[in-house]
Amino acid sequence: MANAVVLSFLAITLATATVAVILTSRFLGGLGSSARASGPPTGAMGAADIQRSYRFREGYLLSDIDADDAFLDVETDRTAAFTRLTAAFSPLSPDFSAHLAALRERGEAFLIDGRIGSDPVSIGGLLEDEDGILTLSIGPSREYGGRQTVDTATLDALQGELGDLRASLDAGSIPMWRVGDGDRVTWANTAYYDLVERLHDGEAAAWPLPAVFADQLQPAPSSGTTRRCQLDLPDRDDATWYEISRDDLPGGTALFTALPADRVIRAETNLREFLQTTAKTFAALPIGLAVFDSKRQLVTFNPALCTLTQAEPKFLTARPDLRSFLDQLREKGRIPEPRDYRSWRDEIARLEEGAENGTYQEMWELPEGKTFRVIGRPHPDGAIAFMFEDISAEVSLTRQFRADLDMYQAVLDATPSAIAVFDADGAMIGFNEGYSRLWGRDAADHAQMPNVHDACAQWSARCAPSDLWGNMRQFVGHHMDRAPWVGNVQLEDGARLAVRVAPARGRATVIHFIPLEGSLMDPLADLALKPATVIEAEDITPLDAARTA
Repeated sequence: MANAVVLSFLAITLATATVAVILTSRFLGGLGSSARASGPPTGAMGAADIQRSYRFREGYLLSDIDADDAFLDVETDRTAAFTRLTAAFSPLSPDFSAHLAALRERGEAFLIDGRIGSDPVSIGGLLEDEDGILTLSIGPSREYGGRQTVDTATLDALQGELGDLRASLDAGSIPMWRVGDGDRVTWANTAYYDLVERLHDGEAAAWPLPAVFADQLQPAPSSGTTRRCQLDLPDRDDATWYEISRDDLPGGTALFTALPADRVIRAETNLREFLQTTAKTFAALPIGLAVFDSKRQLVTFNPALCTLTQAEPKFLTARPDLRSFLDQLREKGRIPEPRDYRSWRDEIARLEEGAENGTYQEMWELPEGKTFRVIGRPHPDGAIAFMFEDISAEVSLTRQFRADLDMYQAVLDATPSAIAVFDADGAMIGFNEGYSRLWGRDAADHAQMPNVHDACAQWSARCAPSDLWGNMRQFVGHHMDRAPWVGNVQLEDGARLAVRVAPARGRATVIHFIPLEGSLMDPLADLALKPATVIEAEDITPLDAARTA
């Protein structure tokens, strides 16, 4: 009986325990499902205490999901897994979204710290270019002993990127170095090592590295600025120039970069020498030069400008604008006096516009009688240049030459015979009023003068037939002997003309048409030069005797 009671008690106890286990299991299962539905729980470190990786291709999850995953359910849609995972990672680190964008746009791998509650975690990202697979990983940030757990693929990518960056810096020819506390060099690239070796005649550089430009960088340039420094290298005769820039880095360090500047220095030296040579050339020119920049301020002038315009050097060196400069010329009487202020303002605008277009060229008749030729030309970057040349002597000579020509023309016009002049090509280059009266041509019409063939045709049409015209064409064209000769022709009205053809300077030909009287039978004898009469000394009557007589 006692055994039966004991067995009944054990059976009841076992049934009670079984019911308790079943109820507890169901309760915990419901709690876990509720937690997953709302994201990682506050104490999710128990489910993220190992390194987990998620591989995606074009947003599709390739990795398997563990049953105890704290971020994704086993039943999660693989096409929506990327959105859900990034939404779960974003609250863990404020830098996650920016690094994820850089990873997707530029393929920049990252490893950042985050927190789940009070527990630190490491979040990494990697993009495999050859396969287009994007991997996100998360795991505990630190274990015992200060070690950090990192996904192997992420660590390899970061180490590869670090190696590429170091190789890129070492492959460059620009020296770079980092300076820490006490201006000590804490890092340098290969180009800086090579520079140190060149300064020490090829001796290998060793730590601590010397500060090559230490003396010339005290005080150091501010961040973002440059300073020119030079080195006297044993393997070069001339100094080597660098433009050194400084950029501040986190942690109180600074990065220096030495850009070679030898070409820049040579270019500036050549430019300076060229400007000096040009300035000397301009100084020797008799033409005044004034260059105004895009703001129309005087930037360049030469001594001749002071001489011609009588402007004071002090005034010109003050860089006046174009209007002030022209006002000064007006006060000095070195510009034509305008009728009124409005015309003067219009003249300034026309002068500036013409210079910009390169079309301004005027003759300035000054009140004192001098004449300036003023030319305006555009210059680079919107500048304009004016050249002032005193051409008073040239104008005076031209006027004198023109007066002489008018006088010679008047002499020809006073001659009763008709005269025509042809050049070596047979073109008529001049005639007198007698020619106009005889052949009916306007004496003022010099625009379309005929050639010898057209002129002979015109003449022969009004004369009796003669072979004189053919000989005349041959003479003018230099196809026969150029000795002077004389002939005669008869006009339609019966009047007779003596024609004299003679050479002139410059291979030209002069043709005279002289009316003859009816009694004159030999025009050649009449036109021939008469010999001079020789007067004997005894035939000369003294002046005093002539007065007495």
